[in-house]
Amino acid sequence: MHSAEFKLKIITPMFMAGEDGRTSELRPSEFKGMMRFWWRAIRADNNIDNLRKNEAEIFGGSGEGEGKSKIKIKIIPKNIFKTQYRPLPHSDKKKFTLPCIKENSTFNIILLGEENFVNIFKNIFTISTILGGFGKRSRRGFGSIEITEPIELNFVNLHKNKVVDKILEILKQINNHYEIKDSKIVNTMPGGNYPWIKEIEMGKEHKLWEELLKKIGNASHNHKNPSLGNAYPRMASPIYISVIKINNSYYPIVTTLNSAFPKNFPDFDLEQQNAFKREVLQ
Repeated sequence: MHSAEFKLKIITPMFMAGEDGRTSELRPSEFKGMMRFWWRAIRADNNIDNLRKNEAEIFGGSGEGEGKSKIKIKIIPKNIFKTQYRPLPHSDKKKFTLPCIKENSTFNIILLGEENFVNIFKNIFTISTILGGFGKRSRRGFGSIEITEPIELNFVNLHKNKVVDKILEILKQINNHYEIKDSKIVNTMPGGNYPWIKEIEMGKEHKLWEELLKKIGNASHNHKNPSLGNAYPRMASPIYISVIKINNSYYPIVTTLNSAFPKNFPDFDLEQQNAFKREVLQ
């Protein structure tokens, strides 16, 4: 049995709860679920059957002969601080709060498994902490975390102009069909009818994470449209925004996923996606 350990710090409030849905709690299943999501998005496979087969080989599946996940996740809480925070910080009317795990809380995650699978999961976990968050509202900047150790995976000593290069380097460990074009990462081989990564962009500096979350919330409010997600029929937003920290500044990472709209989806305007991204990135 081999392992890889990460020391982590929460950057923005994390709305992750236990089975009761009310008590804040770090759950291994949430982390594994997000890693599975990003692996699938990064692979961008045209052959859905092949995608599912490869996914089951790593993460396990319920099909015949697929078996269990090849990796286990162990969480070791260190300094965990719990509080209440507004999931809609931009709204003057909706001031309700939800229980969350506070920013600057720290914990460790250990990945356990066979050596070859641990190496795969190490890359997947690292890119998951950069492109996504964990818990509710993670597509709008909440639940973002940073790796503090291993130090080579941390952005502290990395110049902001090198961040996109670093992301590309990690992506290519999982799928080499990505390149940098016009200061953003683009996928050179589109996938099938599901949410795969089309492009990744980095926004401008913010001195406070609170300002950045409020900016993201305002952009969501200003560009309400089914192209950015819908309740009925259910579709999560294809624009994913995470927050990274470089030294004492905060930057949005905006990932555009393929918009795999379901049947009978309401009329949508893709220009609203672009306008939303522009407002966040500027």
